[in-house]
Order: sequence, then C-alpha cells, then structure tokens
Amino acid sequence: MSADTGHTPTARLADDFGQVPAARLFETTEPRPCTATKPGPGNDPWFSNDRSRERAARICKTCPFIGRCGYNAVASRATHGVWGGVVFPGDKAAALEKIYAQLLDQFEERRPIELGHAPAPELPAATAHRRRRSATATAA
Repeated sequence: MSADTGHTPTARLADDFGQVPAARLFETTEPRPCTATKPGPGNDPWFSNDRSRERAARICKTCPFIGRCGYNAVASRATHGVWGGVVFPGDKAAALEKIYAQLLDQFEERRPIELGHAPAPELPAATAHRRRRSATATAA
C-alpha cells in the first residue's frame, strides 16, 4: 500500500502491455499527474522548452509512481523532459549520468512502496541502447 495515496498501486512490466521493455520497463493504468494534464500544442509541461518544466517537476514529485518513472527514464536513456521529478538537460552526457544515478537511488528507496517484494527488471545495457539509437539516426 502506498503511504502517499492510501491504496496499493498496480505495477506491471511494460511488456505485459505489449510494449518493448527496453523503451519502458514499467507501465500502469493508475492516474498520474503527467496523464491528468491534457497536453496540446504548446501545452505539455513535461516536454516544454520553458519554465513550465520546473512546475511539472514539482507536480511530478507528488506522484506515487515517481520511482518507477525514473527507472523507466534510465532504462530508455531519456535525455529530455521531466522524469521521476527531475528536469532532464538534453544531450549532456556528464549531467545525464549523474541524473541516472540519482534516479536509480530514488527507485531503490521507493521500491518497497511501489513494488513490494517484487524484483526490479534488469536494466538494458546502456551501450545496446546507444547502438540502437545510432542505427536509427543513421537510417533516418
């Protein structure tokens, strides 16, 4: 049971939803702050280019799935947007590695709340993700 919301969040591996696990290891059908906002043109604070990202990060920190969200960001090697309550800096490798480490620490702290005794899925190798992204960029 989540102390934040008073109910037990449902967590399933993204593969249970037919998604590629390397893209997102966890998914949920539970309401989240990032899905409560109806993004539209110029109205997506989680991926904006302005100060609304800071507001989105504050809202994100109230989410009962913040640990899994950050884990998804690390698994997908996200570079932009707001994930796990953190504003990502774009393609700045040194800053991203620090953020990934911070998000993994946050996930470990929240894992008992968000997953109970279930084990976390293994993160894909960072080098495999980079190769896949490079191949996609080359093909485009």
